Amino acid sequence: MIILAIDTSATATAALTDGETVLSEWSAAAGGKHAELTGPAVRELTAGRPAPELVVTGIGPGPFTGLRAGIATAIGYGLGAGIPVHGVPSHLALAMRAYRRFDPGTPLLAVTDARRKEVYWTRFSGVDEHGVPVVAAGPEVSAPADLAAHLAEAAGEQAPAGIGGGFELYPELLAVPEAADPILDTAPPAAADLAIAAHRILATGGELWPTTPLYLRAPDAAPAARRETSLR
Repeated sequence: MIILAIDTSATATAALTDGETVLSEWSAAAGGKHAELTGPAVRELTAGRPAPELVVTGIGPGPFTGLRAGIATAIGYGLGAGIPVHGVPSHLALAMRAYRRFDPGTPLLAVTDARRKEVYWTRFSGVDEHGVPVVAAGPEVSAPADLAAHLAEAAGEQAPAGIGGGFELYPELLAVPEAADPILDTAPPAAADLAIAAHRILATGGELWPTTPLYLRAPDAAPAARRETSLR
């Protein structure tokens, strides 16, 4: 299956895959210009190549503005092409990348920047028989110190390897304790890994997620309370 994948939960990234073969890919440090960059990149990425049969979009967790740009681009492309659009959690892409290196039973902690001195995190227990990462806890948003406390509570278990930019932001608080081979890969999620995860899930009869974004926070702005008025 030809899959177009888009993820803007951190940087802007897109990929076109055939099964687990990457046909073309693109990424950019968007700097807040996710919407301006992603649409033109997708057009260039797909030009002259096999037509996508499915679009998958990273649904986060991630900051509101960047995340919605990728989701909107994916939905728009799917509507124009008349093909389905589904979501995949962005941390799943990080886990797919990490498990190329680790034993399939290795616990893994994915941590990314949530801004406001907080991090998004998901803990994985390994991969299933189809090579799809299995979520053990999360996704959640926490202060780094609270996440460190959560890890300390699980100290009796095998220490997880780490992946994601959160480790680079808070190296002392989020040091992976006693991990035999901590990966500490701080690169952002890649759309190609998102597509490969989707391919494996669908190939084994699983279902993908809706395109609803994982913000994990209440919105900053709330609608003003409706004011009652009286007619005189």
